[in-house]
Amino acid sequence: PQDEVGQLANTFNSMLSRIQDAFQKVEHSLEMQRNFVADVSHELRTPLTTLRGNLGLMRRDLPPEERTDIVNDMVDESDRLIRLVNELLLLARADAGRSLAKEALDASAVLEEACRQARQLDLQRQINLEVPAALSILGDRDAFKQVALILLDNALKHSSGNINVTAKKTGKQVEIRVQDFGEGIPADKLEHVFDRFYRGDDTSTIPGFGLGLPIAKTLVEAQGGEIILESQVGKGSTVILRFHVAE
Repeated sequence: PQDEVGQLANTFNSMLSRIQDAFQKVEHSLEMQRNFVADVSHELRTPLTTLRGNLGLMRRDLPPEERTDIVNDMVDESDRLIRLVNELLLLARADAGRSLAKEALDASAVLEEACRQARQLDLQRQINLEVPAALSILGDRDAFKQVALILLDNALKHSSGNINVTAKKTGKQVEIRVQDFGEGIPADKLEHVFDRFYRGDDTSTIPGFGLGLPIAKTLVEAQGGEIILESQVGKGSTVILRFHVAE
């Protein structure tokens, strides 16, 4: 009955429900943290093990050419560690929820700059840019450029043909597309591409740690935007960004 006792019972039930929801959220957060630490430990272990093994070999009396190969291997693994730590720091700053500026910026100019830099990564590849002049969005310039570079680098790694970058205004949003013509991603793996440290079975020979797209997703959402990945096996993949138009 809806008397005082009934109202008190309803209040207690509502409170318990909220406590249960909060507990489940905390448990999920802790589980994600445990998985993240396990993944980081796994990624760090490989280059550290290689470095330790090579240092052990260096203590032996080896021919000069073998010592040169070992030193080169150690330099490569050290560079890999530096790249991993840099990506983890970037991800940590994004996770910390640091406030990103949401101000008017010229997306056309930033995309042109990012494409020019990305072309230096592979001088044999074509990166075609087709965007209107002075296309203005709300966002953070540094974060937006970081996202653009991540997507272009990802497209270069996972395809061998040209890459198309287009942008257009649709209503109160600006839609940006980065399209490659690689092998594409199967539907069962597509839902995991934004998971941290996730890498498909066919990417074992491609450098990287599976952090690029998760970092891009975190940065895009921190600017109030949206990121989607569409892909077809044998045809390629397209990453779609949507940002608010700056009036």
